[in-house]
Amino acid sequence: MKFSFWVYSSNLQQSFDYYRKAFNLENQIITNQTKTFFVRMDDTVELKISNLQQPLNQLNIEVNEAPIDKIYEIFKTNQLNQTEESDPMQMACGTFSGPWEYPGGQALFLKDPDGHVIIFTEW
Repeated sequence: MKFSFWVYSSNLQQSFDYYRKAFNLENQIITNQTKTFFVRMDDTVELKISNLQQPLNQLNIEVNEAPIDKIYEIFKTNQLNQTEESDPMQMACGTFSGPWEYPGGQALFLKDPDGHVIIFTEW
């Protein structure tokens, strides 16, 4: 199964630089700098970011069965800004929060520079 998601960006280069840092995408390039870029993150995940149109509503993305400890270590190693805010909607853009303990597992929140929230859960 392949998991891909689209997000709207007000600034493609800023978003690309942010995701490159967040997910160690050193060898990736922007395929179309004026409208959209595609980033294959691994064999099952592809990130698509576009400035063609704004979404009708705020987009939140959930990634289930995620390796929370591994993702947390990547964010810390890459020096992403961490916040103690536990409500993803109240988090500052460009930050991450967690891991947070919930019945059945943990969750980690990432809010990109455009306000998109990615929720990583391990249950």
